[in-house]
Amino acid sequence: MIVSKYCASGNDFLIFHTLESKDRSTMAVNLCNRFYGIGADGLVILLPYTQTLSNSQDKIAYKWEFYNSDGSMANMCGNASRAVSLYAYHNNLAPLRHSFLSKVGVIQTQIQEIINPKEAFVQSNLGSYKFERSVVEHHKENIYNFELIIMGIPHLVCHTDSMYDFNLLSVDLEFLAKLRNKYNANVNIAFRNNQTIHYATFERGVEGITQACGTGACAVYVSYKDFQREYTLIPPSKERLVVSCKEKQIHFAGIVHKVCDCML
Repeated sequence: MIVSKYCASGNDFLIFHTLESKDRSTMAVNLCNRFYGIGADGLVILLPYTQTLSNSQDKIAYKWEFYNSDGSMANMCGNASRAVSLYAYHNNLAPLRHSFLSKVGVIQTQIQEIINPKEAFVQSNLGSYKFERSVVEHHKENIYNFELIIMGIPHLVCHTDSMYDFNLLSVDLEFLAKLRNKYNANVNIAFRNNQTIHYATFERGVEGITQACGTGACAVYVSYKDFQREYTLIPPSKERLVVSCKEKQIHFAGIVHKVCDCML
């Protein structure tokens, strides 16, 4: 069995395709372990999809099953959508532009530029967003205002006034973990400087701040409500993501890199 490792803007995933759907939560835990396994933020399995969706004109190239590194299943992962897009192209499962089925619906992806045989600039359309509600939290004599946004999956977003406040809050893992569990949502801290936004995401399933989060970047973009402009989002990995809104659909793009193939 061959499992491929891909990295999308700092988010890394183990990917393989098969004909059989079954519970692979234990496999995800073992393979994603960074000390005793290969190491990754998640495991993605691509499966054939032969049905026709009545509410979509898209031809579906495949469907996926996504596992977090703790073995839990997730409905969506933005950076993984870009990683599987390149994997599918590398393995002749889909063309440069194609759609696949996730648990939140059809995801459209496009490989916009092939940089070299292992690296490409890939864009995904994560679809529509929803403002759920505002949240106020008190912590260490401070008041923090969050917006709960559904970007396929739930995200809390808090804006800071400076990079100092951003750095201070993004390392307060105990507070972020408390919010993640209280609202069962990913937690994002963001600071905007002109058309550049620095952000960090405490992710469910990983239970820590990851090097990047695609749905998190999109939720942060949405939280600023400036849909006429394109923004550059900078995660902890420093690999830039470009996020924009077209016809009320959120698009984001960045580098995807194939790391290696692993024979199990």
